[in-house]
Parts: sequence; structure tokens; C-alpha cells
Amino acid sequence: MNLLYKIIQTAAAMWLGMQLTAGYVTAPILFRILPKMLAGEIAGILFAITAICGLAIFGAAYAFFRRQLASLSWWILVLWLLLACNHLLVTPVIEAHKYGLDNWLLSLVGGTFGVWHGLSSILFLICTILAAVCVWKWPKPN
Repeated sequence: MNLLYKIIQTAAAMWLGMQLTAGYVTAPILFRILPKMLAGEIAGILFAITAICGLAIFGAAYAFFRRQLASLSWWILVLWLLLACNHLLVTPVIEAHKYGLDNWLLSLVGGTFGVWHGLSSILFLICTILAAVCVWKWPKPN
């Protein structure tokens, strides 16, 4: 179990690096040098990969080590839920706006592309901050 704990701890730190790189380095460069639709398509793929990895890593951390991570378990759960909301609820609305498709949440709540993109950006930032706090305060294995 100690090895798995260290693997998940390392994966969480690596995921934070992925999140920072995708959102705050790669995406701005893509939008600076490529046409907006192509840049958005590539950035969307990067964000999806990052979100799925984050859901797996922090889901495993919570499932396997909730007791060892007692001081962080609430923050890890909130991080996981926000990642899930952004990836599974907000991102499909953004895609629906981009391609003129129907989406149940968009039909229910409404909102412009800019509003949903802004919400996604805020959730992304909150997840980044929560992950940084979790990685910083991650306790040593027992």
C-alpha cells in the first residue's frame, strides 16, 4: 500500500503540472499562433485528457487513502467533483455552442458561449488551486 500511496502522490503532482501546462502555457500559445477553431479543438483535447487523468488520480486517492489523507479528503473530494462538473457538464455545453448542437443543460439554463467558457475557466482555476494545496499539504505515508 505504501508504494501505491507514493505512486498516487507523484501522479497528483504530475497532474498539477499537466493542468498548469495545458491551461496556462499551451492553450495561450495555441490561440496566439493558430486559427481560433483549430486552437480550440486542440486545447479541448488537452483539457479532456487532463480532466480524465485528474478524475482517475484524485478518485483513486480518495477511494484508497481517505483515512491517511484525512486532512485533505474533503479538498480532494471537492476537487474531484469540480473536475467532474467541468468535464461532464460545462464542456458539453461549450461544445454545443461551438457546433450549434442541442444540449439539455444549455436548453435548461441558457447562456452564451462566453458565459460558459468563463465558468469553465473559473472552475479550471479553482481546480488548479485545490490541487496545488493538496500536493503541497499531502501527508507522508504512515
